[in-house]
Amino acid sequence: MKNTNKLTVRLWLTNLLGLIALHLSGSAIATETTPETTAIHVTITTHLGDKQHFREGDEISLLLSLDHDAYVLLVYQDAGGNLVKLFPVRKNDNGWVPAGDFIPFPRRTDGLRLVVASPFGEERVWAFTAAKAFPTRPLLDIPDIKALRTRLQHSGIFYSETYTQLRTHAGQQ
Repeated sequence: MKNTNKLTVRLWLTNLLGLIALHLSGSAIATETTPETTAIHVTITTHLGDKQHFREGDEISLLLSLDHDAYVLLVYQDAGGNLVKLFPVRKNDNGWVPAGDFIPFPRRTDGLRLVVASPFGEERVWAFTAAKAFPTRPLLDIPDIKALRTRLQHSGIFYSETYTQLRTHAGQQ
């Protein structure tokens, strides 16, 4: 599982520069972390674990774990590179998820099932988390993960991200 977190690097560099400034000039630079800039650690996997193989018709359940209550955006990237927003499911759902050990997705109340269908191959489910709600602007017109990251960065929200990888196959493979 890969966890990309530019915020952690930024905070680490800020603290390092503060220590250097303190050492060189005898002055102190205070850095403040707020809930909006604190990294939220997220873990996502399938009910069978990471890097699993699924056949056509199999139903997939995801397990999500957060170390803090957060807003969550789940995005599925199929083998063809197409993106599908999985969560929040409903328009009136802002994606708020309480912290906890392995929260199942889809939830019973979502009315959603994740069933393997073509195209088949390497697929990923991305989990983005933030202390503030993600933009309500439709995410269906995003061509790829890079463009999604760009849109999120332009929204000014500090977020964390990770993904789980899986492989899908036609029924007879």
